[in-house]
Formats: sequence, structure tokens, C-alpha cells
Amino acid sequence: MSPNQVYKILSKKISTCQKISDCKLVAGDILIRRYITKRTWLIDKLAHPYFTHSAFYLGNDRIVEAVGTERNPEDDIQISTLSRSDWFNDDIKNWVIVRPKNIEPKINTIKNNLANIAEDREYRFGLPQQGYKRFTCADLIFNQLKENGFIKISDTPKIISPDYLFWLTTLNSMDFEIVGYSISIEKPT
Repeated sequence: MSPNQVYKILSKKISTCQKISDCKLVAGDILIRRYITKRTWLIDKLAHPYFTHSAFYLGNDRIVEAVGTERNPEDDIQISTLSRSDWFNDDIKNWVIVRPKNIEPKINTIKNNLANIAEDREYRFGLPQQGYKRFTCADLIFNQLKENGFIKISDTPKIISPDYLFWLTTLNSMDFEIVGYSISIEKPT
């Protein structure tokens, strides 16, 4: 997505918070951000995505995310404490929180599935491959939303990016809503 596309979508929304730490998160919230780090700079230069990472809020200050390739591969997909993560860094200026509507009947199933994936030592960060347990940050979330009926598409792309996850959820205002964001881009002319 381009900055103008993101601006166009978000300019019609009202944010209930100015920083992620000020947002009243509920289990099921999807956190999506643009934050260039040592891990994301190459992808940013090659693919030019707007958003570079996503995580799923489990509740009680806990998130699950596919963080990338770690020294210990068992840590590629992990459950972390949100308030002690880089999601609370002051220099994160571009983020969005998307909330699935009516997630309560499925939230325990989704949380259990994500916890099982994070605890399974065979799951690794990476593009999906037949016969391997691999997830990217956005694919991890997308998979659970699709399996539990929040996303209803038949032609799923091979690569699910944070941009795609954002775009897809904003297309469906019946099942998703933006509850907070901060985007530091100029209004398009």
C-alpha cells in the first residue's frame, strides 16, 4: 500500500487514542505498524510495503507475534508482554489497531490456537511451504481469522503481508473496525 492509500482509508476514521499505550485494547485486537528496524529495512527497500509488522492481542498485556528469525528458532513465534515490547517504543509513529467485531464467541478458540502455535517447537517464521510449519506475522493472524469465519475469501494470496491484512480488514466494516491509529503522513494533494 502507498502512504496515500493508507491516508485515504484512515482519514475517514476517528482514533480513540494517540499512542498504543493509551489504547483500551481487548482480546482479539490486531496491531499493525510501520516501523523500520534492522529486521525490516531490507524488505522495506525491496518490496516497499507501508506496514511492516503485525501482532494479535491476547488480553492481559500479552501479544502473540511471528517476530522473525531468532537465534533460537523456537522463539520465532512467541507470546510477549505488550508493555515490555517494542510496540511501546516512543519512535513508533505509524500504527493501526483493528478490532474484529463479535469475536467473543470465537476468542478462546483463537487464543488457544495461537498459544499452541507459539508453544509448538516446530513452528518457525517464514513463508508458508507445503509440509513445513511456517508463518509470517500477518499470515499467523490471517489464518486464524479465516479458519474462524471472520474472513471469507476463496482466492487467498500465497503471501499475506501486514498491508494486505490491513487492506482486507478495512474492506469489511461489517466484521472489523479501526479503534485507534497514528499515521504521520502528509495529506495527499
